[in-house]
Amino acid sequence: MPDSPLWRQFRRLLLGAVVELLLDAGIVVEFASLRIDFEDDSVFRVPRLDNYMRFVGTVTGRCPVPPDAAAQAQLRARMTALWHELLSVVELPIGDTLTNDRAHVDVRVDGDVLTVRFDLAAD
Repeated sequence: MPDSPLWRQFRRLLLGAVVELLLDAGIVVEFASLRIDFEDDSVFRVPRLDNYMRFVGTVTGRCPVPPDAAAQAQLRARMTALWHELLSVVELPIGDTLTNDRAHVDVRVDGDVLTVRFDLAAD
């Protein structure tokens, strides 16, 4: 993933949203351990004539108390809904809109590590 100002700002936006969702789900995470990484499949072409966004990556963090299945399901559902919410407030020129193409989110816990894998796309 390129290290441009645009990517840094989107990383901050998404990580901040994930922190809110973790708090809402009651998932205890050592916040200093939180990390978000975008994979090379990620693309950010907004606004352009061929608007397209795809964010593929992971958020990881240490959980001293592993979240139960209900908290994991809540986080997965809210992460999926978050993508739709973000798209609904993006205003593009010339009356263009971004529509959801993909909102895949997987939440898992291995030992004390929470991993949220995401593949979010809009065109």
